[in-house]
Amino acid sequence: MARSARDPNETPGANELRAFAYRLLGRREYSVFELGQRIRQKWQGAEGIDELAKDLLQALQDENLLSDERFVESFVRSRVGRHQGPLKIKAALRDKGVSDALVSTELEAYSDQWTELAAEWLARQVSGPIDYDLKKKFYRRLASRGFTHSQAMDAMNRAAQEP
Repeated sequence: MARSARDPNETPGANELRAFAYRLLGRREYSVFELGQRIRQKWQGAEGIDELAKDLLQALQDENLLSDERFVESFVRSRVGRHQGPLKIKAALRDKGVSDALVSTELEAYSDQWTELAAEWLARQVSGPIDYDLKKKFYRRLASRGFTHSQAMDAMNRAAQEP
């Protein structure tokens, strides 16, 4: 039996909203803000969607199915695995509506690893001595990956010292 086409401006039922949220959360973690955006985007123009989305998001948080803390932990771990620095990670999390306090707390857990992470990335990119032009190039690349000036310089100093 064919399903009838749903009017996009028709207000969805609570079960339909919850099923949509479950499908999204089954794939990966979402921030509260991000999931709310996805729900509102799907039913844009539907009457009362803002209130329905707000209620659903609160219910999912109460059931511990949606958590900004868990999202930030997963996101930071993923980005650290890609050798991204704290500045880029913080900017990406801001775009996802996560509070700065929560982001700072999670990034602080990695504070002793940022220079090492930058040095690992640099070692994978360059072998041998680094001349002035290469130093400029890789400084810019480290900065664009989200590392601070001191982290990038420390990583390049390590690379220059290694045989």
